[in-house]
Amino acid sequence: MNNTISSPHRRRRTRMLGALTASLVLITAACGSDDAAEDEPAAADEPAAADEPAVEEEPAAADEPAVEEEPAAADEPAVEEEPAADDRADWPDKLTFAAVPAENAQDISSYVTPQIIADELGIEMEFVQAADYAGVIEGMIAQRVDIGSYGAFAYVIATGAGADIEVTGLWSAETPEGYGDYRSYLVTPVGSDIREPADLAGKRVCFVDPGSTSGFLFPSAALLEVGLDPTENSTDIESIFAGGHDASAIAVANGDCDAGFAYDTMVTQQLIESGDLAGVMDSTGEGEDVNPDAAVLDIIWKSTPIAAPPLAHGNWLPESLQEALVEIVNTKVNVDWAVENGYCDSTEDCPLSDGPFWGYLEGDDSYFDGIRELCELTGSDRCNA
Repeated sequence: MNNTISSPHRRRRTRMLGALTASLVLITAACGSDDAAEDEPAAADEPAAADEPAVEEEPAAADEPAVEEEPAAADEPAVEEEPAADDRADWPDKLTFAAVPAENAQDISSYVTPQIIADELGIEMEFVQAADYAGVIEGMIAQRVDIGSYGAFAYVIATGAGADIEVTGLWSAETPEGYGDYRSYLVTPVGSDIREPADLAGKRVCFVDPGSTSGFLFPSAALLEVGLDPTENSTDIESIFAGGHDASAIAVANGDCDAGFAYDTMVTQQLIESGDLAGVMDSTGEGEDVNPDAAVLDIIWKSTPIAAPPLAHGNWLPESLQEALVEIVNTKVNVDWAVENGYCDSTEDCPLSDGPFWGYLEGDDSYFDGIRELCELTGSDRCNA
């Protein structure tokens, strides 16, 4: 689904100040007969008139503060900021924003993050719903996608494959205090005899996508640790790629997979709220049961915390545009600002992205070094796709 977003560009106007100058003319007149004028010695000794205070102070008119301070007009902020219009001269007329698959197409199309960016930049925005993770990765490598919403692993795959991109911001889940680390959950039908990753041998296992962090990379590490090959051609298990986190969990609930992986809140919140799952049990002892009497899925394993997903942009964009984009994403693409400025009705219902999401915080590429280390550990060929 493609959506086009546009917004007018606002310009500022500057004020010019004028200066007024003053001059004073002294006119001296003499009265009386010629004889009286000749007889008045004071007329010849008049120099006292030149010493009168009024005449001496006359130059003060040129020293009036208004005249001396007039150059300040050139230092007014509005005048200094005007060149910003020239900085936009090389900005493109349109940008493309793409996101990896989320819960469903309807939710993705309702995201307001691209709208906020488009309005604040004053540039038309095309929003693309990628069919799979590779769509965003390949789009940025080919420079057809200017802004990409990734998972951590997909970002590492893209940079490893030569995408010339930078981190725009890092996901913060529920507060502006820190990055939104999350986890991968392994779920089974309630009552299953699968109780740990080692029990997956010979089973139908649902993953999300070969480029998914919580839906494949971290699960792969868990299977390799117990001696099972997680790859598509594995003879240890039957690997099934469901295409989305929701699809993976629902496939397990429907009996299409014996077990499956999905990110944490997809299992414990989103699918419960959407009505796709009646309830979930948590057998790990962490107490995340939701409607346990009606539970259809059982959480039997949880990964260690996973790096927060990034938003990334292309280095091929003009530098001034990149700077503006980073500033907008990290100060305005968040629930509080979106509600205050009319993009969302409430903080509880604000579709900036998929899942529990407050907004973005500044970060850089080094944040994903841990994912790169996991790539080396698992030997995943996806890391250098």
